[in-house]
Amino acid sequence: MYFLNLFIISNYLFSFRTKKVYCCPPYSSADIKPFVPPNDGILRKRKPAHKLNRKEIEDFKRGIQLMKELPETDPWSYYQQATIHCTYCNGAFDQVGFEDVLLQIHGSWLFTPWHRYYIYFWEKILGKLLKDPTFAIPYWSWDTPEGMYMPGMYLDRNSPLYDDNRNHNHFTALMDYDFTWGAPNPTPEQEEEVKIRNLKKIHNMFTETIGAPSLFLGGPLSAGQVPQDIAGALENQHGLPHQWTGPEAIPRHDMGNFYTAARDTMFFGHHANVDRLWDIYSDLRGNKVEFDNPDWLDASFIFYDENRQVVNCKVRDCLITENLGYTYTTERHAWKDIKRTYKKLQRGKKRSAGEGLSLIPVSEFGSAPRALNSTIRVLVPRPKVSRSTDEKEEFSEVVVVEGIKFGHGESTKFDVYIAKPIEGLVGPDLGELAGSFVRVTHTHHKKDKVETTSKIELGVTNLLDDIEAEASDSLVVSLVPQHGDVTIGGVRIDLFASDI
Repeated sequence: MYFLNLFIISNYLFSFRTKKVYCCPPYSSADIKPFVPPNDGILRKRKPAHKLNRKEIEDFKRGIQLMKELPETDPWSYYQQATIHCTYCNGAFDQVGFEDVLLQIHGSWLFTPWHRYYIYFWEKILGKLLKDPTFAIPYWSWDTPEGMYMPGMYLDRNSPLYDDNRNHNHFTALMDYDFTWGAPNPTPEQEEEVKIRNLKKIHNMFTETIGAPSLFLGGPLSAGQVPQDIAGALENQHGLPHQWTGPEAIPRHDMGNFYTAARDTMFFGHHANVDRLWDIYSDLRGNKVEFDNPDWLDASFIFYDENRQVVNCKVRDCLITENLGYTYTTERHAWKDIKRTYKKLQRGKKRSAGEGLSLIPVSEFGSAPRALNSTIRVLVPRPKVSRSTDEKEEFSEVVVVEGIKFGHGESTKFDVYIAKPIEGLVGPDLGELAGSFVRVTHTHHKKDKVETTSKIELGVTNLLDDIEAEASDSLVVSLVPQHGDVTIGGVRIDLFASDI
């Protein structure tokens, strides 16, 4: 059995749209020591960015300024810290010992633990520069109504937190999770509805994945395995703030492109929130280990720590945030209570649309791939109907969209809806949103070696109750393109065994 060890010695330079980037700080194997979790008794507490007081903001700004003033060759420097993301998340290298097998932690169960370590050491380095071991970075709470805006502290043009490579049209706008390129910002009259829709998506992300961690965290990836690009619900959701923050103009530096994303300080606030959402998910599961599998638990990553020491970090050592010496402030989970409000909103919309709308026939997907250049609606048979409560607890029902191909490195998004058919017919209403396939712009130098296909797996057990389709022997699955050139290989419905 091989455990994935993401260890890189070489230094790689590539250019993308006239920008040259060194994707890896140099070190040798002799420098590496095993990571030991802290035991200093300090518990740092991360707060929402919009709730920081003046002193906390000034301390954060000072830490970033000190980091930016370091020489670019210093492993603590802002530049070198940013290139770490380019190294692991942009397909710039092969896996160690496996020629032509790309190193990529996105699209798998490695996405969350790698980023947890990444922002952990970034936070520790800032604390060392500030001479404050209790320093904690803020998080951008875009899952809460008050946090669905760019935090103001990042928008001061005279601040070291500012990055001009952002979508200026979104600086004061409410983030709409349905965002696509060129879409207008929500009007003041639309904001309440947008917040409700956003919260319902967060609600679905947790409730439809709680018994099947791969639906939340992503598919497996072991040493020597070609990346399968099966992102979980959390990673797909995380792509939306990336796309919303980054500029629309190609190549979409900084937040809008993986290889430059960490050049924007807002990246770390964004990923601190991603980390927090994983922490909430773990709490909802009673902190049961998501994957009791050595291929996950013993997978390891290489980072510079707050003492400029290169350390080898295993997944099993980062599963509980308190064991790493930090936690998050307790905030109200607005998504938990949103279902009733959302249902009321949907009933009102359907009444306004009118009754007795015409029904049209819908057929199965077929065996040939189909270009997603307009909405595709297909009839998909279910593996079992009229499942009992116990059966639903034992198995999650999952819509699988597979054989997904899209332009290499392109920003891509499409939405997946489910609806209840009526004797093989369906109305114009798409039904309920099951989830979105989201990929952020990226580039790498290995692109001609491997052509990958992607997959998205979406839990729909609770949504079936919402649309009163438990007794239906099939579902209508609608694929709605938002941006990017996409081809779909097939759609099916499976049952995933629950681990709780």
